[in-house]
Amino acid sequence: MGTRENTEEIVMTAVKRNGQAMMRMERKKKKDINLNQVHHIAGGPYKGILVNKQADSKYISICWFVGISCYLCKNIVNTQLKTQGQEMINNCCNSIMLVASKHQNMIKSILLYLQDRWTLRFWFRGQADGVSKKKIFTDYFSELINPKNLPRKYVGFVKRALVLLQSYQTVKRLELEVEEVTDVEEDLPPIKSFVSVFTPDSYTYRFVPEVSVDNKTFLTFKIKAKCDAQIALCAIYGSVERKAYEICLGAEDNSKSFIRDGSLGPVKSEAKTVNLLSESDFHYFWLSWANNKVEVGKGAKYGHARFLCWDVPANRQFKVNSMAVATSRATKGHWEFAEIIDEKDFHRESKRNKIKLSLLWLAKKQKMLQILEDAYPNNMSTDKLFKTAKVKKNDSITAVVMLKDLEKKGLIKEVEKGIWLRMQTNEETVKHEVLLVQDLPTLSSKEQPTIGIITGLYQEKLAVDAMIENKRTYVKYKTEGNRSIYPIHYFMLTDLLVAGTFNKIQHVLLVGVGGAVPHYSDYTQHVRLGDVVVSTPADDSGAIYIYCSKVDKMPNSGGFNFSTRIFSPREKTLINAANKIKKESESTISPQKTWEKFIEEGKDILRGQESHFHRPMIKRDKLFLTKSDGSVVQVDHPRPLSYTVKNYKEGQTNIRYGVVGCGQSVAKTEPQRREFAQLNGIKAFHQEHDFVLESVEGNRCDSYLVILGMCDYEDGSKKEWTCYAALAAAAYMKSLLLTL
Repeated sequence: MGTRENTEEIVMTAVKRNGQAMMRMERKKKKDINLNQVHHIAGGPYKGILVNKQADSKYISICWFVGISCYLCKNIVNTQLKTQGQEMINNCCNSIMLVASKHQNMIKSILLYLQDRWTLRFWFRGQADGVSKKKIFTDYFSELINPKNLPRKYVGFVKRALVLLQSYQTVKRLELEVEEVTDVEEDLPPIKSFVSVFTPDSYTYRFVPEVSVDNKTFLTFKIKAKCDAQIALCAIYGSVERKAYEICLGAEDNSKSFIRDGSLGPVKSEAKTVNLLSESDFHYFWLSWANNKVEVGKGAKYGHARFLCWDVPANRQFKVNSMAVATSRATKGHWEFAEIIDEKDFHRESKRNKIKLSLLWLAKKQKMLQILEDAYPNNMSTDKLFKTAKVKKNDSITAVVMLKDLEKKGLIKEVEKGIWLRMQTNEETVKHEVLLVQDLPTLSSKEQPTIGIITGLYQEKLAVDAMIENKRTYVKYKTEGNRSIYPIHYFMLTDLLVAGTFNKIQHVLLVGVGGAVPHYSDYTQHVRLGDVVVSTPADDSGAIYIYCSKVDKMPNSGGFNFSTRIFSPREKTLINAANKIKKESESTISPQKTWEKFIEEGKDILRGQESHFHRPMIKRDKLFLTKSDGSVVQVDHPRPLSYTVKNYKEGQTNIRYGVVGCGQSVAKTEPQRREFAQLNGIKAFHQEHDFVLESVEGNRCDSYLVILGMCDYEDGSKKEWTCYAALAAAAYMKSLLLTL
């Protein structure tokens, strides 16, 4: 009998203290329980839990003493419950939360405080030290608010707290207090307007030009969404990937928030924010990017309740010129931005015109930079640049100001009066000296390179530069004619390989981007965007590069006759090195290939560049099939048949080996492209660079290889994947060179 009386039960009592709702849960021996105060005795999985009638407030005051407190985030429970209190009470007949009708007001009062501050207080039995107590209540608290098991209803939350208490024998008593927050969010300034934006349930950014950010350093806004609300601060209108700070609120099922460096980039600041957002109510936030520091806080009062902060390093700093918002597939979003309007510029039409003009010039400025980038290493006169960019004569002065601004940022240089050249920025983590010269200096025998690397695009050169240390680049230019670039340890040409300039070249690598040749059923033969194709022979001809100059349709057969020229290096050192890498890769399972490591290192080195070298999202790699009737349909990429395949990695860079083809007559035209590829074992198509290989062979260089990163399914002329594809090709190039 004595043993039974000494067994313990957990007793819960709903009380009010100083006007605040509170639930007290404590362990009591059966002999100390006043059964006259017990309203409900739980059974089944909740056996050992009792629900008391309302306690005497005097008793509460006597029992109150200091415990250990920890605070739950605001809105830990779905705020929809505020309007569902009566329904919840009526549905609790068979639960441990069943109480008499005379106590329903007590439960309602708790429900009405769901948006306020919740406090958990712990009392411990025995003489446990402070470290042990801290570990116990930390473990309990972490398990209680685990997002995977966190109940969405108040009743479920209290039930979970009771059940967990049964497992923590050291905890003698626990109190859950709901405190009303009196300092409501501060109103916005009186002169304001709200710009409303609705975002769909897809990760698609919508730019908001109506909200000007280029002349300010903070925003105040409110958002209504279930979770995953993203806002991007961008340097370039229309781009959230190149230079942007991405703030994600309520990620991972509304349990976490963070700041990213670029869209889907690395996380730079992170905080637990359980139930930060609401699908039914607007919540205010402020966002600041002043003094090269990105900060986010709750409420309409700027600077208060900050929960995210990132000190932006020097190589990632830029001027914020535009802003975009998005929500994930899990929710739609309703945004409202508080825009303070200057009384002198109150008219909406005037404001819209100013925004429109500013955005047009921002786009024009970016267009001129892109034109010079495409022309690199060739320079361009002001007149030709304005004509290509379609700058009107009346706007020429403003356009020159834009060019001077680009020059001030180190992106371009006026090498002579009215002659502009795209320049590499100094925002690199490795030393790289770039010298503008009209005549190439004489190089000593030690300075003469033995390996030549040929690239054709500005992004390709940046990627190759990122793979080589101790660089020095000579930019040889003239105001007329062709320009060439000669790095001291390798060289890059876009026109011709100049004979005699480097007389110790033994091997030549052509590194760049190309168009993938997909296989629609066999993943082992399939080439995707972001993969790398290395030119190796497909048959005994030894051809690694095939140029098609002409296509004739064969009469009465439906087939085609291709006029081609093949390129086959007589010296096999580079091909043998590629085959060695292939064999090692296929025979071992390594957690990370060498080129994957070099890609990540290259991203860090190139982080400060204007071009964006991160891999685009996998959903941007869309595969299309042209049917026999000429119609085009989107199809799925082939997948491996089982999970036993060792080296297949979707979403990462895979290396494919085969012949590279080129020629406009086949690269962009179906079905010629498919038939030409099947006939010659071609894995990728290249823009017409056959003249470069002709020059290589003409200068008696018998060892050469082509390495291409895949940026489209044509010939490598599309832009979106260019930077990453170039980086992937350069990374494999470095792996190859290290095997020589």
